[in-house]
Amino acid sequence: MLVSHLPFGVALTELVREVEDVYVTARGLKIATFAEVLDGVSASTLRAAVTGEQAPSAALIEECARFLRVRPGYFREYRVALRDAA
Repeated sequence: MLVSHLPFGVALTELVREVEDVYVTARGLKIATFAEVLDGVSASTLRAAVTGEQAPSAALIEECARFLRVRPGYFREYRVALRDAA
């Protein structure tokens, strides 16, 4: 399985750039635009997770993964949360 070892915001931005580059500019992820295509995710929640202001929730990671068609375990924070829960 393909995985990233980068922080959530960096990993998400790179993955979006590869899969759906319409949501990314040279400056980074278009957070408000990308949040619009995610179910139940506000731009403010996504922005806090991408900037590292707040840890991404499992639900946020799962929704990003669903949209981008990768497993949630692609993201380091998801794997850490699963490990810590065990």
